Amino acid sequence: MLDSRKCLEIYEFCQSQYKKLEKKTGYYSPKHDKVVMELASKEFQMSEATINNAFDLAAQTLSKNNKSKSEKIIRNKLIHGIF
Repeated sequence: MLDSRKCLEIYEFCQSQYKKLEKKTGYYSPKHDKVVMELASKEFQMSEATINNAFDLAAQTLSKNNKSKSEKIIRNKLIHGIF
């Protein structure tokens, strides 16, 4: 079950993986997207599509709001099926 906290947890996990890969290769590469989504899919035992949607929802919401407000917005979007 996907909830607002899980979306934020997925987002934070992915961000940490991006940082690890960036340190390893010295730069951000779009090739990292697939690797990070695969790692998150295994970590959270969810499909890559679900992980991608959760990451995008959290990223879009966090870019406009603080974390506590984002959690409420994500929860409302999930409840109302806007996902």
